[in-house]
Amino acid sequence: MISLAMIVKNEEKNIIRCLDSVRDIVDEMVIVDTGSTDRTVELIQEYPKVSLYHLEWRDDFSEARNFAIEKTSGDYCLTLDADEFIIHGNRDYLETIVGQRKLGTIQVISDFRQENQVLQSKNYVTRFFPRECRYSGIIHEQLNGSLTKEDTGIVVKHIGYLDTNKGNRNIPMLIRQLEYNPSDSYYLYQLGKEYRIKKDFKASYVCLLKAYKFVNSSSPYYGELVVELLYSGKEVMGDTVLKIIGENDLLLQNVSDFHFAKGLFYLDFCLKNPQILPQYIREIERCFQTCLTIGSRDHIEYLQGTSSFLAAFNLGVFYEVIGETEKASYYYQIAEHDGYAPATYRLSQLFK
Repeated sequence: MISLAMIVKNEEKNIIRCLDSVRDIVDEMVIVDTGSTDRTVELIQEYPKVSLYHLEWRDDFSEARNFAIEKTSGDYCLTLDADEFIIHGNRDYLETIVGQRKLGTIQVISDFRQENQVLQSKNYVTRFFPRECRYSGIIHEQLNGSLTKEDTGIVVKHIGYLDTNKGNRNIPMLIRQLEYNPSDSYYLYQLGKEYRIKKDFKASYVCLLKAYKFVNSSSPYYGELVVELLYSGKEVMGDTVLKIIGENDLLLQNVSDFHFAKGLFYLDFCLKNPQILPQYIREIERCFQTCLTIGSRDHIEYLQGTSSFLAAFNLGVFYEVIGETEKASYYYQIAEHDGYAPATYRLSQLFK
């Protein structure tokens, strides 16, 4: 028996879409409301075969998730958030994972807005597990368990980051979590990400440098941490970034986001230090070309487009800046073909 274990608060716009997407995959739905003031509870009560519980919110996601798990009766639990919905996958492989007694990962595709464009990031998270497993951590909670992980084949769309700002809630909670262990690289990484979203690049850079100091390169978030560090370091022009790039050229050679962030860092570095441009000009070109090259084979990509239209667009910018308009036009057209609107605008300006 498979149970859905979900916590919600003020999700009247999303809850029905989420439940509709999962109802044929699970045997029961357990939802814990943590204090909704909109129509969320009313909508859940009208939905068939849902067990609804209430829990006072105490700024602790693990407490709420574990409470929901305890109310289930299945052998395995699947967790979703109300602002997520399944776009691909079925129950068949979940049954296989249950039989093998493994943990199951799902792919989460998150929409977010950047420079008036809706982009997507993707990551794999463990969301399918035996009922006896529990979460720890008051925010960005982690599932405790040492079982082997297997991909469930389930793909989830997450819209919670689109036109929302959760930093005001998340940052104080992450700071409180770090009081228990100030050298926890995972929570330092998450805090650094939140600061970068709020455009507090100095605070982000400091947190991410600390995280990098304590992280193990085998950690599942290591590559994303390094990429975040390059992005925040670009804004504050941290010299340490050059050393970090060198330390990861081999480790992250198959991560398109690494080459993309490296190219952006070098580009900004040269704009602010024109005297070093001859040293790095072809390295900038090589970074974005590498993104496109590895995009034609199996590779790792966190942000959609770093191995295709985003890399092509930035190559267009690079060639336009150095006066090679024919090459700029070629790469802008590649990006435009993938529907990237800024490339269309640059093409119109280029031919003026």
